[in-house]
Amino acid sequence: MTAALCAVALGAFAVFRIVPVSRLWKGYRVLYVISDSLTDAQVHAVLARNGCRDVVARSNQGIPIVSRYSPVQMQGADSYITKRNVFFRDESNTALLCYVPEGQDRALSRAIDELQSVPGAVVGTDGTASFPWTSPIVYAAFALVCIVFARQRLAIAPALLFLLAFMLSRPQFTTGAAACLASYGFFMLQKIWGRHGFLKGAGSPLVVICLFAPAVLLFVSSPLNVLFYVVALVAGGAALVLVALLKTVYDEKRKRHPFAPVLIRGARFIPLVERRDVKVIALLVFATAVMLLVSLAGTMVQSPVSEGIVPAVPAPVAGSARLPDLDDFLAWSWQTVTFPYRRLSDGNAQPPVDGDTVVMPEYAEENGVITERGKTVFVYNGAFRSSVYDSVRRLPYPALEKMLLRQGKDARYSYARGGRSTGERFGPALLVVFMLIPAGIIGYVVLVRRHYGIGF
Repeated sequence: MTAALCAVALGAFAVFRIVPVSRLWKGYRVLYVISDSLTDAQVHAVLARNGCRDVVARSNQGIPIVSRYSPVQMQGADSYITKRNVFFRDESNTALLCYVPEGQDRALSRAIDELQSVPGAVVGTDGTASFPWTSPIVYAAFALVCIVFARQRLAIAPALLFLLAFMLSRPQFTTGAAACLASYGFFMLQKIWGRHGFLKGAGSPLVVICLFAPAVLLFVSSPLNVLFYVVALVAGGAALVLVALLKTVYDEKRKRHPFAPVLIRGARFIPLVERRDVKVIALLVFATAVMLLVSLAGTMVQSPVSEGIVPAVPAPVAGSARLPDLDDFLAWSWQTVTFPYRRLSDGNAQPPVDGDTVVMPEYAEENGVITERGKTVFVYNGAFRSSVYDSVRRLPYPALEKMLLRQGKDARYSYARGGRSTGERFGPALLVVFMLIPAGIIGYVVLVRRHYGIGF
């Protein structure tokens, strides 16, 4: 039974393994089409026909902010509305670009097949599969540390091997941190394995936190990862039992004397955390910190522009900005809504700064006398910016500005090739929690060091 369970777990890890795909844009895949015959509208029509929804394309863009009193305004060459068209062409102005929301891989694949059937068309996306070795390597190093420091290595190695299989199947930073924390849970269990009262000792709060807290945290990021994590735990426990049974059979066949030694001290007399274990816990904190730092570094999209055959396309970058961003959009929005209140002779208005106001004169009769007073109509401040963002979110079409908001209000844009690994949901925040748990354990054992027999 235990062998079958282990085999099923390994099969599940192999069949349902994932390989993260690189992305330039958070939440979107960039489709580029190089063709002399296809237009933006035709490319968008092919995507829609094959089931791609909410595609950000040049042909379906509108005016995001409209003045109530002046709904039609001239847009010059220096207007944001004109400049934003660069997001739908590559740097050399030879490729058409569309942005397809994630989760539509099959529909996008069908659309790419249809577009590639057009003579002379070159079609591709920014998504490239690449196995991220960082988290599996960090986990394997920490697992090796646990095995080296363990007294009963046969009681921990099988479980850690299944956690490694889980890591290779779901190679993400949060799963790596979860596997590391679970490994320390098994490290504590190996101390009391085979002793009287093992099950009661396994219910220690420290063990429960290390083994089951990862399931709660992973659920925030991906419920599917929780399923495979639980499979790894169950299979690891089954492997531990299987190894113990095989060892018993082996010992019975080789024993020459009827005497069989047993462990005298019960599980409740064995401290789960000892002085020498603080090094292991510290390494657990360090391993999680490494994953956190690499994860944060991965959120910095590569800077422009590298060599290669893939066209350089607009993308969020860590380097200098060359393309319009949300600041330009906000400045244009301010000029748009305040246009009816400005003199035509004012010419091109300067970009707004916090505190700029638009005042409209009002006239009222007071004591038989008509007086004038100014009424503040608009103020350029945080409230104004929030109202613009809210208007963008309510737009009934897949606006480019919605995609820019998804990247972050402070994001800057230029041309880039390649991509970065897709980010995990709440990844950095979860990694911080994963790091705080072992740090909290260190603090806990220091506070109750006498209980655990630790001296500092």
